[in-house]
Amino acid sequence: MARMRILRIKSRPVWTPAPDRGRGPRAPARPRAARTGITAVAAILVTALALIVMVVTPPAARAASLIRDAEIERIIRTYAAPLLRNAGIPQSAVTIRLLNDDSLNAFVTTRQRMFIHTGLVMRTERVETLVGVIAHEIGHIAGGHLVRLDAEREQFTTTALLATLVSTAAGALAGRPDVGLAVGSMAQGSALRGFLAYTRTEESSADAFALSALEREGLPADGLHDFMRTLQNQEALSSAYQDPYLRTHPLTRDRLSAMEAHLERSRATSAGVPAAWREMHARMRAKLIAFLRPPSETLNRYKDLEGPAADYARAIAYYKAVDLDRAVPLIDALITAEPDNPFFEELKGQMLFESGRVAEALTHYQRAVALAPEEPLLRVALAHAQVESGDTALLKAAQDNLRNAVSRDADNALAWRLLALAYGRAGESALADYAMAETAVRSGEYDRALFHVGRAQSQVPRGSPTWLRLEDIDTEARRRRRDKD
Repeated sequence: MARMRILRIKSRPVWTPAPDRGRGPRAPARPRAARTGITAVAAILVTALALIVMVVTPPAARAASLIRDAEIERIIRTYAAPLLRNAGIPQSAVTIRLLNDDSLNAFVTTRQRMFIHTGLVMRTERVETLVGVIAHEIGHIAGGHLVRLDAEREQFTTTALLATLVSTAAGALAGRPDVGLAVGSMAQGSALRGFLAYTRTEESSADAFALSALEREGLPADGLHDFMRTLQNQEALSSAYQDPYLRTHPLTRDRLSAMEAHLERSRATSAGVPAAWREMHARMRAKLIAFLRPPSETLNRYKDLEGPAADYARAIAYYKAVDLDRAVPLIDALITAEPDNPFFEELKGQMLFESGRVAEALTHYQRAVALAPEEPLLRVALAHAQVESGDTALLKAAQDNLRNAVSRDADNALAWRLLALAYGRAGESALADYAMAETAVRSGEYDRALFHVGRAQSQVPRGSPTWLRLEDIDTEARRRRRDKD
């Protein structure tokens, strides 16, 4: 895997009228977007998925970064939707996030959060496999297994690790509108594995749900079975060489036997998998591989392949290699073939934005939002370009997009930070302080959150909705700071 670039971004009061003086690798003639403390890295270092880490872990620690990408999250939500419906769980009640980790793993935590490793997605060539694993994890939620996690959390000595793992805030401040990164130390990995480990009874229960839900939807369970057989082959290995899924999800012969018995009587076949899912899976894997692997590796892997997924991978690889003469024609061809695809428009906007062509990027970001107005990450990307365009006439539109985004994705710290910036540049200091308080509490900077709460409350009417929300932030920041201490 390509070595991650570490970038430290110094922040300052975002409503100060003087321009930001962030420093970082810079290409010639960079726009305002490259001169701010929010986007302080040249195109060669920034990708649309995850190449900036806000928190540096100790050398011995294993870092896990949380990837935010609108297209990938939509695809995984699509897979999960019928399975959640089978469990009687509203789709909006479950948060699904992608962890940048090359190992095979997926797990759920309290507050109905499901985490899927990039390694699992990239190494599952068949969509049936990933859908089967998702079904199993939903089985843990449906079975109420997270209640045990709540009870055991009091005994878990590294609660800060869990808080970091499930938070999207820290990385969201990295300055990528379509990326959120949260970095957690894996130094206490054994404690985390113990915290997340399920009993054999819970595993069998989750299997039973998965097999039943897949059957009701006409989806084959052979992908889940194949995945379990892959894990079975690792059982003879020492724990240090096993994929973490095996260490947190005990595998037994009885479980495999139950799956094999189900397959013998099941009527579901691969024909039941929607054709669109296969193409979505191919594109999701191509996108992750292209962004997370070196360009040369991606180009070699896809050199003899044809189709939209392969062209997608090549476009991203050339973009990462700063070869826009090859990247732009590829993404243009994809847009021509699928003019209603918001994510191709998003990538074109990304290419232009990071190349200093902000005005041109705006057109493509606007098109992306028009095609998928319900996707908050796309609105954040558009707002970022609007704020960094230097056109004060766009600040109101940026504020509207960001307020829309946080109403759908309240934990997006980057959206709050950009909103503070937009308010500050418009001279609305009270609202800038309020947005910075929201940013700080989500990134674990509780003293800073309290500082901004105090400043904002001194400027807004007592008892107003904003003042009351600031009271809530004050209470939350003090509680979290106390728990942390």
